[in-house]
Amino acid sequence: MRKISYREALNEAMIQEMERDPNVFVYGLDVSDHKGIFGSTTGLVEKFGPERCFGTPLSEDTMTGFGLGTAINGLRPINIHSRVDFMLLATNQIVNMLSNYRYMSGGKLKVPMVIRAIVGRGWGQSSQHSKSLHSIFAHIPGLKVVLPTTPKDAKGLLISAIRDDN
Repeated sequence: MRKISYREALNEAMIQEMERDPNVFVYGLDVSDHKGIFGSTTGLVEKFGPERCFGTPLSEDTMTGFGLGTAINGLRPINIHSRVDFMLLATNQIVNMLSNYRYMSGGKLKVPMVIRAIVGRGWGQSSQHSKSLHSIFAHIPGLKVVLPTTPKDAKGLLISAIRDDN
């Protein structure tokens, strides 16, 4: 059986889907940095260019709204929030818009957007980097929340999320 890390699983899933569908792109704070969000986005800029993998300014609400706009216009954004704690700054976009557009349009609008967030990560994280807010988002109608327990789950669930139209 092949053994890979979460980092490798996430990276492989994004590469696979970006090769399969030219409408898939990845963006977020430090996504294009050489460290690649703990290694999970390493090599994406080199392989797909800065048009499909790019860093953004630090503004969670704006990042999320940008992704929402591109999603309802036919693209498949993967927005990486480097910490789930700061997704609260994008709550309006997520709770009042992203989760509702398909329903408000009577199913006419597709919203194929993925938000990938990091929950904790090892010892020594500060109080602003260690919350588990997934249960809050899981209670919002229209959102799908997954927390993979293995790298295999991480890869499969990310691929499924990218391909999902809502």
